Parts: sequence; C-alpha cells; structure tokens
Amino acid sequence: MNLPKLSRLKVLRLGLFTSLIVLAPMSKFPFIALPAYNFSSFRLGLYQIIAVIFVLICAIPAIKKLKSLYLQNKLAFLSIILLALVAIAGLFSAIYKARSALLAVSILFLLALVVAAWWYVKYELNKNYYAYVIKCLLIAGIVFSVLGVLQFLMATFTSSDLGILCQNCNNGIFGFPRVNGLAAEPQFYANALLPFFFIALSLAVTTKSRLSIAALSLVSLAATLTFSRGAFIAVFAGLVAFVVLARFVKGVNLKQLTLSLMLTALCVIAGFSLLLASASYAHRTTPNITYNTFVSMVDHMTLGVINIPQKQAPVTVRSNSFVPAGLITASTTDRLDSAELAIKAWRDNFYTISAGIGAGNLGPYVVNNIDKSAPSNLTVYIYYVLIVSELGVIGLMSLLILYVSGLWQFIKTNLKNKYSLIYMSIAATLAAFMVQYLFFGTYINAVYVWLWAGIVLGLAGIKPTNKIKSE
Repeated sequence: MNLPKLSRLKVLRLGLFTSLIVLAPMSKFPFIALPAYNFSSFRLGLYQIIAVIFVLICAIPAIKKLKSLYLQNKLAFLSIILLALVAIAGLFSAIYKARSALLAVSILFLLALVVAAWWYVKYELNKNYYAYVIKCLLIAGIVFSVLGVLQFLMATFTSSDLGILCQNCNNGIFGFPRVNGLAAEPQFYANALLPFFFIALSLAVTTKSRLSIAALSLVSLAATLTFSRGAFIAVFAGLVAFVVLARFVKGVNLKQLTLSLMLTALCVIAGFSLLLASASYAHRTTPNITYNTFVSMVDHMTLGVINIPQKQAPVTVRSNSFVPAGLITASTTDRLDSAELAIKAWRDNFYTISAGIGAGNLGPYVVNNIDKSAPSNLTVYIYYVLIVSELGVIGLMSLLILYVSGLWQFIKTNLKNKYSLIYMSIAATLAAFMVQYLFFGTYINAVYVWLWAGIVLGLAGIKPTNKIKSE
C-alpha cells in the first residue's frame, strides 16, 4: 500500500482519529475514578483523553473553516450552537452547580468532537488513508470480539469476571454471563460494535475478503453474547436501512449480500445456543435450568409480553442459584418509572419544557420538586428522555436535527453518485445509533456516537472514492 507522506502533526491527527474509531469498545476501561461534586461516577477514561487531545489539535484549523462548515450544512451547524447554548444556560438554575458544570462541559466537549471530526474528514483525511483506517477497524473488531468471547468463557467455566463486569451483570440475573468487554455494561459494548458490524458486512458483500468475513462473524457472535435487546433492535433497524440503501448502489451482488446476511444469522443462532449452554453448565445443579433460562430470555426480549410459565424447582434446591424472569420485568418497570419522573420534571413549567432543567440537574431537581424519595443521582435509560428533561425541547430538536440533517445529506449525496456500499453501511450505523438511543441514557459513555455524527457530516461534504478495499 503506497501512501503519501504526512507531516508529524497530520500523522498525529490520523493516529488519534484512527484510535477513536477502533477503540470505541473501550468507552469505560481503563479509567481513573475521580468522584467529586456529588457526582460519584465521574471518571477520567483513556478513550475520553484521546478524544480531548484530538479536539485540541484540530481546534485551530477547524475554527478557520467554521464558515465553510456552516455553508455546507446550516441546520447541523445551528443545532450545534443551540445545544451548546442550552447546556450553558442550565448552569444558572442548577441546584448543584459544580456537578452541572461537569455535565455541561461534557456536552460542549461532545459538540466540539462533532466539529473536529467534521472538519478532519472533510478537509484533512486523505482518501488514500481510507483503506488503512478501515483495515484497522476490521482488525479491532476481531480483537474486541475475541475479548468478549473470552470473557464469556471465563465467566462460564470459572468464578472469575476478569474484574470488568458491571454491577449485577452476572449469571444469577439471567442464568448466563453478561459480556461487556471494556465498556461500562453489555449494552454499551454491543452499541460500540455497531460500526464494526455494518462496515464488515458491506466489505463481506463487496470484497469478500477473509478479514471482513472473520470480522463479521466474530462481531455478530460477540454482540449476541451481550444479550442486549436494545442492540438487537438497533442492528435490525440498521439492517433494514442497509438493505434498502443497497438497492441504490450500483453493482451490488445480491447473492453475496444474501450469503453475508445468512452468515450473520448463523452467528446469532450460535450465540443464543452458547448462552443456553452456559446456563446449563454454570447452573447444572439447578433443575430445568435450560428451560427456565430460555423462558428468561423470551421474557427479556419481549419486555414481558410473552410470559411462559417457568418450571418450579423442588423445595430442597437452593433458591439463590438462579433468579427467575420476574426480576427482568421488575427492571423494565424501574426503567419506565425513572423515565416518568424525568418527564414530570420536564413538564414542571414553561422554561423547563423549552430549555430543560439543566445538564446533570435531573436527580436533584426531581428530589426538590417532584418526588423526595427519588435518588439524587436518578438515572434515565432512554437518551431522548434524558435530553428533553435536561435540555428541553430546544435540546431534543437540536439533537435530532444534527443527526438527521447530516444523515440525510450524506445519503442524498451518495445515492446521487451511486458510490460504494461501504458508505451505505456508515449511514446504517448512524441510523442504528439513533435507535439504540432509546435504550440507554448517558453522555460520556457514548462519545464514539458523536464522533460518527461528525464523520457522516464530513463525508457528506466531499465526493467519496468509488471503491474502498479492506486490504
């Protein structure tokens, strides 16, 4: 691969940019805990440090091109400004100003990352390096997937959790291990694998390289082992978008597309089979463990809509060897209750409806004004609800405009020119991220999502190459 020489600064930016793409599953680990200002979960992670450095070294050239970025996509640019303004405005009404300041700064950082990635992809990322970045992405997908499979095996056959499992992510909840890799929890791990999955799928269809097929297989398996229903729904939505967009790409091999989708389906089936096998082995002394675990899986995946009776264990059997599916339904209720409290806070008055109650102010605001029995660190597991409650209608609409306008411009540009299928896979990835936002609520653990929003905006402003190869 003959690549043009770059200056040291450009090499550094390329290295940081590539690292942000390939290290997305490291959204939590490794990190240094820095609890402060009534914010017990505050921490400084390696991935976030890399993102901050990338933003800083892109700041000056990006600022010089702000007018050009504005002219390319005025809606996206104005939405970034509005999000920044409502994040700052929330500080004036915050109950714990230091905590709110930390969250407001986090939001400003995420917006800065969008702009930095937008500028970098549009103006500096040399097209000759696209293949290099993508090859690194495929290799990283294999590495992180293997790590997830190893974690699954360790948790199945030993009592070790490798020291990285999230709280309550254990066999006792579902009957099988919950795999989270180096992310905060299984859902974030599966979410971070979305770009690896869709890009590997597109390359398995077009190049049929061993690397892309291996990445597609392992990523599909690892994502299945997380048993994250949010990720499953996001993948399904992304696949629908991918297949629809693929129809507009010239020269797509329908047979190879079908074979690649069948390979994905086989890996998913293998993943579910491994989950049941893990339960049967780890809880082999529990009667009916395979059946009851299957019931638990169905209950979890359908949000309790399908309720299959479990087989009762004899009285002499230990009752703490496996937690029945009822706990999953209770967990769902807890998530909905927290979302309901957030909505009540948002509807408190005209100002909160418009601009929200302030970033990081949800827990204290609910305790002071809505429900004194609520936890001060109230967590909302629906990102859109978190945004509308803390940043109001202005924040939510700005977020949607930022993502949708960039995605629409990107799709329109590529459909018009009938470019490579890989660009459609990037569009499917962002669409899947937007669906996944329905199932978790966090700012800093989803840094990579904002990175891809910037990437899409950058690619929408340039003419991509006709073909990108993985090797």
